[in-house]
Amino acid sequence: MTDHAPSALGRIELPTIRFSPAGHHTQFMLAGYLRNVFMVASVLLAIALTIDLWPQADLIAGSHGTGALNTIWSVLRFLALRTPGLIAPVLPFATFLGVLWTEVAHTRSGERMLVWNSGRSPIQCLMPAILLSLILGSVEFTLDAYLGPQAMAVQMHERLGLDGQRLDRTRVGDSHWIASPGGLLSTEIEYGPPPVLHKLTFYKLDARGQLAEIDKATTARQITGTNLWLMRDGRFWTSEAGSGAADPTFAPDTSADETMVPFVERTVQLDIDPLWLSKFGMESQYLPMPVLRALSRSDTGPLSKGLYRTRLQVLYGELFLPGTMALLAASLSMFLLAYSTPPRAVIGILLAGYLAHAGTKACLLMGQNGYMPPIVAGWLVPVALFGATVAAFRVVERRRRAIGDRENPRRGLVSPVLSVE
Repeated sequence: MTDHAPSALGRIELPTIRFSPAGHHTQFMLAGYLRNVFMVASVLLAIALTIDLWPQADLIAGSHGTGALNTIWSVLRFLALRTPGLIAPVLPFATFLGVLWTEVAHTRSGERMLVWNSGRSPIQCLMPAILLSLILGSVEFTLDAYLGPQAMAVQMHERLGLDGQRLDRTRVGDSHWIASPGGLLSTEIEYGPPPVLHKLTFYKLDARGQLAEIDKATTARQITGTNLWLMRDGRFWTSEAGSGAADPTFAPDTSADETMVPFVERTVQLDIDPLWLSKFGMESQYLPMPVLRALSRSDTGPLSKGLYRTRLQVLYGELFLPGTMALLAASLSMFLLAYSTPPRAVIGILLAGYLAHAGTKACLLMGQNGYMPPIVAGWLVPVALFGATVAAFRVVERRRRAIGDRENPRRGLVSPVLSVE
């Protein structure tokens, strides 16, 4: 009887296991993923909203009048407007934690062993994570690229909250220093659009970087379709000899015969994008997609080089970031938590997820500050996580086949039962 056992095993025909988007296993795991991701995201969102609301609670409470109902409505509406901008940055990490939570429960309940003993390989268990990737990638991109900027536009229009007041486009901003290819500009900005410059002083530099001209005006408007600006009610000084009274305020190093000349209107070339001026001071995550795309095509200024292009590439990468975080959590769980959930392995997986989350923020900062090409900043982490997932699954499959070969010494025989060593 013992001698014929391998032959009997060899005659067993195992059922073919294929990807099944609507299978019971897929539905069960996908429901678990979605439930746990939602719970983790809700906790993180509650913490973020509390921290965000606390310093401006008094400001928000009276935004729609007095009375208990008005106060409750004001707070709830403000929280709803803040939700897209606060949940989008943490959704990929919440996805990682939710998938890991589900996988730990899957192992501890013995369900993973039951599934693998049915003949389903680890790679064939990926369909729930793939479907989750499609769902959450779309959600992440929609929140960060569209709903977040639209919600901030409402806050800015109503001057609602600290950020709404800070970014209000209807007021004339404080004096700002702006570097342009032709020189240095000090001005107050009426954002428009179209933008209008108030109380401006333009220091024009020559090819050697030396001061060549100073223009001071009450207001300046762009001449449509050109890089020329029409200044009104001002004075100018050039490095050549002028006339009138000297003005050491604007030319402290000039001699007495070099003077400021008054003018009613004067045309000056300013290589400054009016669209960029109208969004001056706004963080890139608050810009609508059409504006972001337009600014990314002209994002070459010395102070903003790479800022908008990096943001655009990061948004495109976010279509895949939650999915790669989910795949990483699933693959590491199958690799390290196949039969048990030792604390050291769980902590190691958590650390890997946190490093991936921190890596996305580091790449964003380095790309926006010119230390990394925008396309690398946007795609480095998703591509690296996908590569780590592929490597983990290769190890899992190699280990699984080795276990099968050990239990079935005859070549070509594969046992339907996995060892629990």
